[in-house]
Parts: sequence; structure tokens; C-alpha cells
Amino acid sequence: MNFFHVHIGLRTFKTGLAVMLVMMAYHFIDRPAFVPALAAVFALRESWDNTLSFAKVRLVSNAVGGGLAIIFYLFREYTHNADWITIILVPVLVMVGIIIHNKLDQSIGIVGGMAAFLMIALTIPLDATIDYVFLRVMDVFVGVLFAIAINRFAMPDELKKVESEVAKVEQEAKKVIQKIEHKPSEK
Repeated sequence: MNFFHVHIGLRTFKTGLAVMLVMMAYHFIDRPAFVPALAAVFALRESWDNTLSFAKVRLVSNAVGGGLAIIFYLFREYTHNADWITIILVPVLVMVGIIIHNKLDQSIGIVGGMAAFLMIALTIPLDATIDYVFLRVMDVFVGVLFAIAINRFAMPDELKKVESEVAKVEQEAKKVIQKIEHKPSEK
């Protein structure tokens, strides 16, 4: 076994491409690319259909998590950044988020939604405005949209079919070669 033999598949390439495009876009608007790049990595899947399906879950979970972060921000502002509000309200809002996801029949999005909520709520600077929360939520939407676009246009389905057929031909050729190599010698 060759430890250094690696295969860079199409999904790996598309994920790197999505992250690069997010970083370029955010470089030009002079904003941190961490959140949208992470969202692109989470959203990009092995096929267009899976990416679209996962993106839907990610967008719903982000909307739930972002909405809860806005509620948290408003309570925090109302209590003048009291420490106890974070200790009490964050766990309560996590429970509310889980309930909302279950009611929306989106239990698969619980982890993503609560990750978005916690990431936003627990990183809000004390001097931030509500714009900070909205921008973090929008960042996730941007990352997911980049993933959707890359997975849709980086390799059309027709090319995938050709790649699949080539792989089948390669497998058949290997079988034929094995039969030839193991064929007893004729006299």
C-alpha cells in the first residue's frame, strides 16, 4: 500500500474551487470569508441533486439559527449585555431551535442550525449592531449559493455519464487482462 498515493476526486476539486471563489468575492468586498467558505464546504455534495437537497436543509437550518441569534441579540441589548442572559437564554434558544426543526420535519438540520446559532450568538462583539447578525446569516446563504453554482456548472451531468462509462470500460479491460494473464499455456 502506497501511503502517498492520493486521489483528488471531482468533489474535492469542486469544494476547493467553491472555497476559492468565496474567498475571492469576500476579498473584494473586504469582509471575512470564514462563514461563507465553511457553508460552501458543508453544502457541496457529490451530485447536483444531493447538493440541492442539502442546500435546502442548510438554508432552512440557517434561517432558524439566524432567527434565534437575532432574538438572542435583542434580549442581550435589552439587558445591556448582562452575562446571565447568555448563560440562561442560549440553552433555552437551543431547545427552541430543536423544537422548531422537529416541527418543520427538518431534524436533519438541527446540528447545522444550532451550529449557526451558537457561532453567531457567541461571537457577537459587545459593540456590534444587529447588522452583524444579519450579515452572518447572509454569509451562510452566500456560501451555500456558491456551492450550488459550482456543483451545477463545474461538471454537467453528461460529462458524469461519460466518466461513469469510461470507468466501466476500464473495469472490463482489467478483467480481460487478468483472464489473459492467468490463462494456461497451450501446447
